[in-house]
Amino acid sequence: MLALVILSVNVKVSAQLSAIHDFNRNDSVLLISESSDTLLYPFAGGLNSCQVMNIDMNLDGIEDILVFDRHGNRILPFIVSVSPAGKLLFKPELTLSFPPIEQWMQAVDYNRDGKKDIFTYTTGGIKVYRNDSQNTVKFTEVTKPFLYSLQGTTLTNILVTYADYPVIADVDGDSDIDVLTFWGLGSFVEYHRNTSMERFGIADSLTFDKASSCWGHFAEGNESNAIVLDTCPGVKKSDLISEKSPDDPKHTGSTLLMNDLNGDGLPDLILGDVDFSSLVQLTNGGSVSDAKMISQTSNFPNSMDPVSMNTFPAAMLADVDNDGQKDLLVSPFDPSLIKGENFESISLYHNSGTNLHPDFQFTSKSFLQDQMLDLGSGAYPVFFDYNGDGLQDLLVGNYGYEDSCVYSPVDGLQCYFTAKLALLLNIGTTSKPAFKLVDRNIAHLDLLQMQSLIPSVADMDGDGDKDLVCGNSKGKLVYCENTALPGQPADFKLIDSAWPAIDDIGDFSAPQFFDLDQDGLDDLVIGKKNGTLNFYKNTGSLQVPQFTMESELFGGVDVTNTQLSYNGYNVPFFYKDKLGDIMLFSGSEFGDIFVYDQVINNLDGNFRLVGTLPGIKEGLRSGVAIGNLNNDTLTDMLVGNYSGGMGLFFGKPDKIFGIWEYSKQLFNKLSITPNPVVNEVSVDIKSDLAIKSENLLIQGMEGNVIRKYSKVDFPITIDVSDLKNGIYLVSVQTNRGVASGKLVICR
Repeated sequence: MLALVILSVNVKVSAQLSAIHDFNRNDSVLLISESSDTLLYPFAGGLNSCQVMNIDMNLDGIEDILVFDRHGNRILPFIVSVSPAGKLLFKPELTLSFPPIEQWMQAVDYNRDGKKDIFTYTTGGIKVYRNDSQNTVKFTEVTKPFLYSLQGTTLTNILVTYADYPVIADVDGDSDIDVLTFWGLGSFVEYHRNTSMERFGIADSLTFDKASSCWGHFAEGNESNAIVLDTCPGVKKSDLISEKSPDDPKHTGSTLLMNDLNGDGLPDLILGDVDFSSLVQLTNGGSVSDAKMISQTSNFPNSMDPVSMNTFPAAMLADVDNDGQKDLLVSPFDPSLIKGENFESISLYHNSGTNLHPDFQFTSKSFLQDQMLDLGSGAYPVFFDYNGDGLQDLLVGNYGYEDSCVYSPVDGLQCYFTAKLALLLNIGTTSKPAFKLVDRNIAHLDLLQMQSLIPSVADMDGDGDKDLVCGNSKGKLVYCENTALPGQPADFKLIDSAWPAIDDIGDFSAPQFFDLDQDGLDDLVIGKKNGTLNFYKNTGSLQVPQFTMESELFGGVDVTNTQLSYNGYNVPFFYKDKLGDIMLFSGSEFGDIFVYDQVINNLDGNFRLVGTLPGIKEGLRSGVAIGNLNNDTLTDMLVGNYSGGMGLFFGKPDKIFGIWEYSKQLFNKLSITPNPVVNEVSVDIKSDLAIKSENLLIQGMEGNVIRKYSKVDFPITIDVSDLKNGIYLVSVQTNRGVASGKLVICR
């Protein structure tokens, strides 16, 4: 009964959020890189730890490119264009067609119907979704809960850990799909043979027998990525990698790619290993029925440009240029957020040979990624008019750019990051924004050698310009004063790297200044790693602010997903909607955007959790910035994620909530009389300013437009006798801004 009640509440919350805060993703806003290139996919969200595959996603018979980033379990679809031929088009709306994916995925047509199915990780093994697409893309889960294999006399799950990337391919050449994966505790590769052809005479099933515990007759080193050939469990070798024998193995994670690399008809193997930078190629000198690796090379794919990554490379094959030949792609497979390649995360080696005789030539270290805004690891945006031209520019902090990585036998691989603050200037117009990345290191905050710089702006000294305050991973606040002369672009000077006005609040401080008690002074709210908020009331003045601690659990807010983590990584953003209500959007560890209301006159109580924004989950450790980019009075939003990029969303038309901008509070009063009303209502604007009306809207509380009047002369009398009893919103759009009020019809 309890579960039923919770389900009902969640459905209601989602419907309410859709009505109030609804967004269209926008990928058409121009963004120019620091090298003056126009980026093709500027707000695709960055990339970190990826797998790349071919699958037809728009059902036109052409295989497209799908990228899966395990940092946030993000799916990024790229459609191969017919006209212009071969161009890749980013189509994020197609992500809704895919099932939930975790850790890794591969697209393989197991039932030979011409449609790629999905294999992915599940706790304990492999989950499979059959591609049942007809007129639309559709996947159906066919394993509950695992993919099983007959191992001895027992049907047991095929174990693939989250740290392993298996081979899912036809290993023995009989047309059905087999599985190669490392034994969960060992250095040997298990071969699970699909018996579909043997049992049914057709390759359309997922029935497996464990055919070998030592496919290829080799062992991976217990303490390194070195390979011992011609060995299997029970075979003693004097040249083993460590003091332990293969009968006492230790396995910590590996990636596998199978492909015939020399055209002899035998499957060779490419192997990656956790904490090591290169790929090892193993050449098969056995037979189709009994693979035996006879030689190895560590400079794959060639001695001129071998793969070299910080850690744990995974190799994949996909045709990325629609020439019919499978190209080689390599990306880190490490699930750790503090290792990897930052913004050079997908190496592309173009196949200048054929599929039977591949010749992989290095092409790029940042395939697709070089066409996105990617700020390393993490992206925390804030809107700020940097140069005073009236357009909303962007300051974006990050967790950091990777500086160096050091490996030791005791600690493994340790990587070091330095956070920076990027500046994107708005070079567009008031109605059509466009951005240019002009500086990845504004104010030279990299000299502080910090991680997770999260920016906020406010006038901290009462001189009329906005200063800069940043949170960081150590929990302190960094204070920079804006020393620019009037009319000049901002010039931030570091005053204090551990601002004494605020005590250490714990790891990963995320500040925002906002006048919560509406006394004309900006208060301070700080999000924390534990998912909650600190509230500091400004008890000083405009010239000399003083921040007094009021709460360490402000509003009862906690965005921690306790089923998955002890942490929440709360990144708050308060704003005032055009009805004058204060709302809170909070980013969180797993990317959900939490929405709270009932803030006004409730600073000592608990805010109401309305829900999470439906359909918007950009990646891990989300950060939110809200503003008005196109002068339409609707809420626009940027959502940053840990992969170093951002998604851009514009408010949908005909929704009642937009941004309250203090510069647009130009009306003394919007007069609606009588109110409540029976049949006729008079609407007027009381202002000393020259007002030119554009539109007058009457909307239902769900945001639907009921009446629309253009070029209104005030006062105006409106007949509402045909409207039902209830509460309506009246909003007037003018050359001076927007004025809104509630209309009550009661008979």
